[in-house]
Amino acid sequence: MKCFVFPLTHANLFPLTTKPLNIFEPRYLQMVEDSLETKTPIALAYVPENGDTYRSIAGFGLPQVIDQRPNDTLLIFLPGQGKIRILQEDTSDTKPYLIAECEIVVENLEVDESLKPKYMTLSKLLVQWVQKHIPDAEQRDIFIRSLKGPQEIVSAFAAYLIRDYDLQYEMMEIFNINDQIRYLHRLYESNELTI
Repeated sequence: MKCFVFPLTHANLFPLTTKPLNIFEPRYLQMVEDSLETKTPIALAYVPENGDTYRSIAGFGLPQVIDQRPNDTLLIFLPGQGKIRILQEDTSDTKPYLIAECEIVVENLEVDESLKPKYMTLSKLLVQWVQKHIPDAEQRDIFIRSLKGPQEIVSAFAAYLIRDYDLQYEMMEIFNINDQIRYLHRLYESNELTI
């Protein structure tokens, strides 16, 4: 599968979450336009703070333009459709942004019965976070109603409650929901979360 690669510090895109992005650089404005025109997904590739290159596991999705401003900058939403592994850059293309061959990462999404108590703890913590950090009651309700299953809850938990982007990326590299639940629960017990 071909993807347009958007390398970015301080950003990970988890499946079934949405990342708002202000797009102002000409090459990324063109990337969004080309993605919309060709239906080619954008892979949001994490770049560590002092890193010189992006990491190979990324969230991907098709952009939605929310606001096109008079100065030609854009506000877009990038909904996470899943995770991909970036395999190889296409150096033959002359576009001003990165294009790569990618493969979709297939995740195990079956929650083990033994992990249900930890999963329920994470679910309750996420709802508490929503109630504390989203002041508008209608927006809170919409957010909570969108949490329909384990993948939505685990992804939202990782996206919003993990403060450290490197720890978020470690979560991106875990492809089994049971291991994700264990990982998030350990972070909760070690006070690494924003609650």
